[in-house]
Amino acid sequence: MLKKYWNDFISLIYPDICYNCEVALVPGEEKICLRCYRDFPLSEHHLSATNRLLEISTQVSKVRGAFCYMKFNKHGIAQKLLHELKYNGNTSLGICLGQWFGKYIYTELASAEIDYIIPLPLHKKKQRLRGFNQSEVIAQGMSEATGIKVLSGCLIRERNVSTQTKKGRVERWQNTDDIYAIKDADILKGKNIFLVDDVITTGATVGSALELLCTTGVSALYFGCIASGK
Repeated sequence: MLKKYWNDFISLIYPDICYNCEVALVPGEEKICLRCYRDFPLSEHHLSATNRLLEISTQVSKVRGAFCYMKFNKHGIAQKLLHELKYNGNTSLGICLGQWFGKYIYTELASAEIDYIIPLPLHKKKQRLRGFNQSEVIAQGMSEATGIKVLSGCLIRERNVSTQTKKGRVERWQNTDDIYAIKDADILKGKNIFLVDDVITTGATVGSALELLCTTGVSALYFGCIASGK
């Protein structure tokens, strides 16, 4: 009881604020106020017959579905939240994003009988500088919401590539040749895999990872992200 009173007192002096609109949060709200949460620009790619995210994987025969939590708009809520995660190191927010995403597509993941969630890996140098892999943090949140295990270390990134945003489609794919490798491929044979990233822009790096995963004997591949401009 004393701890509750102390926490209430601290909240009065240093209230938690919404990462989008910066209003003080009330009990029961976490990271985002209820109003902003209700206004998330949710993506419904997976509910559309013309799922634009699937364009990324046209060359990968075992891809069965693609999912995105929010539409990415410049200076929008998705950009704010992911910036807070990646550049301010707010991993607790990343866990929440993963939980929200997992709940959003829970029915579809259960129907697909996903065996493992695999986070898109960072190059070890970049992860060492940042201190964490944001996609792995998101995957952990998804796991908490769905009960699906996270499989890290099986897909590894062997080299960095330059930015993709100003390259043409062919250049993007050439730029991502051989950037990933598989370790302990046997664990993937016959499994249904969900590959998760934080943001999908050009889709070239995710597409490259999907192509490689397809060679391991997986049964089916699915992929998704927190935000995409597609």
